[in-house]
Amino acid sequence: MSDVLIAIPARYGSSRLPGKMLKLLAGKPVIQHVYEACVKANVGDVIIATESPLVVEAVAKFGATAVLTSDQCQSGTDRIYEAAQNRPEKFIINVQGDEPFIKAETVFAVAELLKTDPTCDISTAVTATLDEDKINNPNCVKAVIAKDGRALYFSRSCVPYKRELTEENKKVPYWQHCGIYGYRREALKRFVELPMSPLEQLERLEQLRALEDGMTIKCAVISSAGPAIDTAQDLEAAEKYFNEHK
Repeated sequence: MSDVLIAIPARYGSSRLPGKMLKLLAGKPVIQHVYEACVKANVGDVIIATESPLVVEAVAKFGATAVLTSDQCQSGTDRIYEAAQNRPEKFIINVQGDEPFIKAETVFAVAELLKTDPTCDISTAVTATLDEDKINNPNCVKAVIAKDGRALYFSRSCVPYKRELTEENKKVPYWQHCGIYGYRREALKRFVELPMSPLEQLERLEQLRALEDGMTIKCAVISSAGPAIDTAQDLEAAEKYFNEHK
């Protein structure tokens, strides 16, 4: 049996786009695209964690297993922690249910980094970008990483700041953060039991809670990342992206 569990949080009651996980993208529910990539990664069992019987019923139609969790969970991380309580796996991978373009290779890389690096409490993924629209978009989170892959900071701001725009440093990419996390079971427990941290409150980025408490986050570098779904406009953009990249 694998020591990795992939858990996909799928809150039906999303504030900006209710039921977004079940919206159709290229003829399939958004969450089905995520689920199929996770299964293809072939690193362990895949479950969907949700507060809604509607999601449980819908995902059963494409063969997925869903776990009904409390509607009081404050975040997707809280939801996967609850869903994993009666499971034996040592490593839990949190794959966002609104990331339909997540690749199996990304899920595999995040799981493998966590399993092979004993200094790593949490693993995640980043991709290089020089796209000005992304760099200056607060919804595109930027990571600052050390030479050993350790995350130093995550921000909605443009970091690191390039003080002098020489031809050489214009070519230095920014690291776009991708919404996937791998946790050692003990690290996940520690994380959900921590209060929201000051930097987390300022940036609205929960991974800063882990960094502020001294936890080590390591980053796997991946080739590319497609758009996530937060709004109706995002869904339209995703349909366009799918047609351009299929």
